[in-house]
Amino acid sequence: MTTIFNFELFKKRLNLYLTKIKALGGETDPFTIAKPATEAEVKAVEEQLGYTLPPHFREVLLEDTAHLDFYWSIYEFLEKNEDFLPEGLVEIFRGQLLFGLDLLLDYEDDRKGWVKEVYSDYNNEYDRVWHNKMSFHQVGNGDYIAIELEPYNYGKIVYLSHDGSENHGLYIADNFKEFLMNYATIGCTGGEDWQWEPFYTEGKGIDPTCKNAQAWCKVLGIDLKELEG
Repeated sequence: MTTIFNFELFKKRLNLYLTKIKALGGETDPFTIAKPATEAEVKAVEEQLGYTLPPHFREVLLEDTAHLDFYWSIYEFLEKNEDFLPEGLVEIFRGQLLFGLDLLLDYEDDRKGWVKEVYSDYNNEYDRVWHNKMSFHQVGNGDYIAIELEPYNYGKIVYLSHDGSENHGLYIADNFKEFLMNYATIGCTGGEDWQWEPFYTEGKGIDPTCKNAQAWCKVLGIDLKELEG
């Protein structure tokens, strides 16, 4: 699968998953894509944050959408069809991606709250992962998907766990645009780490070419060619 950013292809992939999930009788929410943000709107948020947004994230907000909301669930379907998913994928029951300029300050307030109250020790290896990040997707269980702001690995996509997951601090994409393209190819499973973990390959992050990704598409009736441009 290509990781060259193409917003139209990105949307095509997400819409394809919604179609397949609906065909199964699963639950889907309206796929929301707001208009792009203005430079003034982005700068206003940057002033409150105290830094310039990472370039790939900033470009998506300005060129493609200021707010995106994507969600599906097959939880109830799987309760009635327990053997539907193959081994290795049985933990998957939903997909979600929610980010936006309008959400960023609240997400960052929450992350900073975790840092202040729980993970304040920068010299502690686990705590340090929570520092100097920009959280853009709230998983819902207290975890976050974020962008690295440390000079080393700046711009990479990293998982923040609040409860000791082995995936805490794991880099799952080299940048925001790569994350969007690869995550869309697997239907944005999760965002809990134990739902996207079957698609993780060391050194690659979320890997839409791995065997589990191929098995996932097959079980949903998705031809891999449908996911290409």
